This record gives sequence, structure tokens and C-alpha cells, in this order.
Amino acid sequence: MLNEVEIHITSDPRWLGLLRRIVDEFADHAGFDTKDRHALLVAVSEAVSNVMKHSYHGDAERKLSLGCQVVDGEIEIYVKDDGEPFDPKAKEILPPEEVRPGGRGVYLMKEIMDEVEYRRDGDTNCVRMKKYLRSPAET
Repeated sequence: MLNEVEIHITSDPRWLGLLRRIVDEFADHAGFDTKDRHALLVAVSEAVSNVMKHSYHGDAERKLSLGCQVVDGEIEIYVKDDGEPFDPKAKEILPPEEVRPGGRGVYLMKEIMDEVEYRRDGDTNCVRMKKYLRSPAET
């Protein structure tokens, strides 16, 4: 069974709630429990916020896309933008014990999701994240 959606919005922070509701609905439909759904929403919020803040430098008129699909007990989410390129290998990923504001988004996404991939295709940045549904015995 394949379920998917793609939404195109401006990078205005007011749309973050809508994106979170879409992802939550897909994750709920796929069978993710409340704890895992909350974690997914943190990862999505971080990915979209990073685009808004770092790739677009707060320009709320730029476009971004969020796609979400559920296939056989896993959820895959991607966020695409045409802003400033991002190379996660060139950025310092701060450990959670270091005290200073910011710099934890990539770390959180990698801790929450089973797979996180960044790539640049032409003028488009894409972060693709995947989370597997676990049976109650695995949690």
C-alpha cells in the first residue's frame, strides 16, 4: 500500500503547523505510536526550520516542498528548497552536552530518524529522512 503527498509552500513559519499536521496524520495512519510521531515532528520541524533560517536567511517568500510517503511500515519525508547549499560534513554537529544556543538540528534529525540523507541536485537542496515502524517487542 502506497500513500503519499507533496505540498509546496512559501517559507513563512506560519506554515510549519500545517506541515507538522500532515506528517502526523501520515505517521498515525502508518501505525507509529505517539512517542515516535512526536519525534518525527521534531525532525520535520528542524529540517524545515533549517531551510527557513539558514538556506533562505528568513526570507518568507521563498518556496519549499515537503513530501511524505508511507510504504510497508516506514515513513519517508523529504524537504526541498532552492536556497543556499548545505553540506552537513562541512558543519560542526554539536554534541548534546555542549551548552550554547543553536546547532542541534542536524544532530536531532540523525538521532531521531533511521536514515538522513542530504544532497544537492542542480540548484535544489534535498534532505530525505526515513523512519521504520518497529513492532512493540523492538521498542
